[in-house]
Amino acid sequence: MSSNSNIYDAMEKGEAIANNDDEAGDLEDRSLPASPTSATTLSGISKSDTLTEVESRCKIRHWVLALKSTLTNLIPKSSHSTSTAVPGSAFRILGECPKGYPRLAAFLDSDENFMLYRRFGYLQARILLYKQDELRSLEQELDHLDKLDAEIRPKRLRSRERDDGDNQERRNLILKISDLWKEYAELLKTARELTSFNRPASRDYESVTNHFNQTSPLCFTESYIYHKEDIITIKPGRETAWLDAIVEKILQKLHCSLIQVSPKPPVMERTDTHMARERINCAVALIIVIMILSLLIVPVYLLWHLTKGNDVKNTTAALIIGILLMFTLVFSGVLSLFTRAKRHEVFAAAAGYCAVLVVFIGNIGQFSP
Repeated sequence: MSSNSNIYDAMEKGEAIANNDDEAGDLEDRSLPASPTSATTLSGISKSDTLTEVESRCKIRHWVLALKSTLTNLIPKSSHSTSTAVPGSAFRILGECPKGYPRLAAFLDSDENFMLYRRFGYLQARILLYKQDELRSLEQELDHLDKLDAEIRPKRLRSRERDDGDNQERRNLILKISDLWKEYAELLKTARELTSFNRPASRDYESVTNHFNQTSPLCFTESYIYHKEDIITIKPGRETAWLDAIVEKILQKLHCSLIQVSPKPPVMERTDTHMARERINCAVALIIVIMILSLLIVPVYLLWHLTKGNDVKNTTAALIIGILLMFTLVFSGVLSLFTRAKRHEVFAAAAGYCAVLVVFIGNIGQFSP
């Protein structure tokens, strides 16, 4: 009876209850008598009955734990969860990232305009100069070897195969020059690519600098953002970036609801800046469309109004020419400011625009009553 009572006491205290079948097996081995020949009963309860009861209790315990785990997974986690990843997205919540480099990386990733990094132009120049001088030294060594052979063994310079067979000094030197030259050429290509990167816009640089000033994400020695002249952006340059800045400043001064973002749950804080910038881009696109339509409709209307009569006086002709020149000049200026067209492309586009207006003037009489 005491053995059976000990088993039940242990089960009530949770000491003999296992979480899985393996632990239940261990429990059976520890709780039951080890002798296989024992067929006696303990106070009317046989060994087989005790084993069956222990197995039943373990299975019930296993089912309870499984049900609890399932219910835990179904219950949504609190908003104060320590997870830093936004569900269904690779973005991370800024406020939940650890301070330092993790939070700074999340901030830089929150907007493509914040992707500002150092170019290390000084180190780039030093490396190129060093490799360049190494090549100069090898070049000088090769010239010295060529002059020496030209005086003593001129036939070597006329046959590469003979030169390699007699002495491989020149061959080894050329192979060394080849390896160094390839390394130097790769550095030049990389430097050219870095040079093509754009400088960040003033508002973007100020935004990142203000973040450094307010939060101090890094120690002062590693705060690279203060190297202003060495900062570049990996964001592709847009042709209307300056117009975006002007429109944003105007809307901010007017307190326009176009760039106001409604409050959102913490999980959506990361998209606020993106939504505001998308709205600004839509406003800029609308302004550009209006300008294009104006450059086409306004001169056409003015020219039609001036040439709708059959009798065109000298004053009217001079005014027509003035309108042609003025709108062609405006079209050229807009093309230069809003696009990256080259000079010959601007010239060709302006000539085509002026030709369209001249053709319209020449055919306007056909539509007059």
